[in-house]
Amino acid sequence: MLFVILGVLINYRWLQLEIIPTVILSALWMLFWKNSELDGKVFLIIASVFGFVHEILCVQYGYFTYLGGAIGGVPIWILPGYGAIFWSSYNLWKVFDQKYSKRWWYDLVNYFIPVSFAVMLVVDYVMFDLLHNPVTTLLKFSLAFLLFKTFAGLKLAYFVGFFTVLTEFTGEMLGTWTHPNFSLFSLISGYIFLLWICLTISDIMQSKRVLTITGALKNEKIFALADSLKTKKDWGRIEAMSAIILTAIYTLSMLGIAEV
Repeated sequence: MLFVILGVLINYRWLQLEIIPTVILSALWMLFWKNSELDGKVFLIIASVFGFVHEILCVQYGYFTYLGGAIGGVPIWILPGYGAIFWSSYNLWKVFDQKYSKRWWYDLVNYFIPVSFAVMLVVDYVMFDLLHNPVTTLLKFSLAFLLFKTFAGLKLAYFVGFFTVLTEFTGEMLGTWTHPNFSLFSLISGYIFLLWICLTISDIMQSKRVLTITGALKNEKIFALADSLKTKKDWGRIEAMSAIILTAIYTLSMLGIAEV
């Protein structure tokens, strides 16, 4: 998937034609949709819609620019592309975790996190704009991880943010898009918040689906089974406060009131 995205970015950078990237990414989006369960479909829809609206608004406010764009200065292929990229980042870690979590070397992943974090910190400081707005960037980054209460959730958040920001980094280096102020940690914070939104909506929808099925069943054994599968969004105070603050921060940004 990363090679496909790289090919799309290079193709658009050279030709500046939207049709080829749009066809390729739309095909991938449909393929992912066909092979997804509820959570995957939520990721595809929410990431695509939120991502595209976010890009249009932020381009208008000058937070970044594309080489060109048919809708509000944003290329059409961003619509399927955002969902496809985010879905693939989520599933890359999900499949890796399920397939290799029992292997003897799996715990080495825990060492990758601090090493890659340190590398990104140096790169963001030396090459990019980590110090442009350090307080807000640190606040967003910290709050994003406070949305997750388990170590498994924190690893998922970190790797989804890491894999997704690779695409952002590649596009910036190729010149497909440009940010006046580019920070890896600021971008990762946004991706992790988007991940949390997708997981939360998926969890709520799954709960409603099971409740609907449960209410329609008459057999007591099946009713008990459905009830045991029922999930609820268990809100913690720290998670709720982090979500509220991040929502306020990104709302201000998307309204053009404050660049964050």
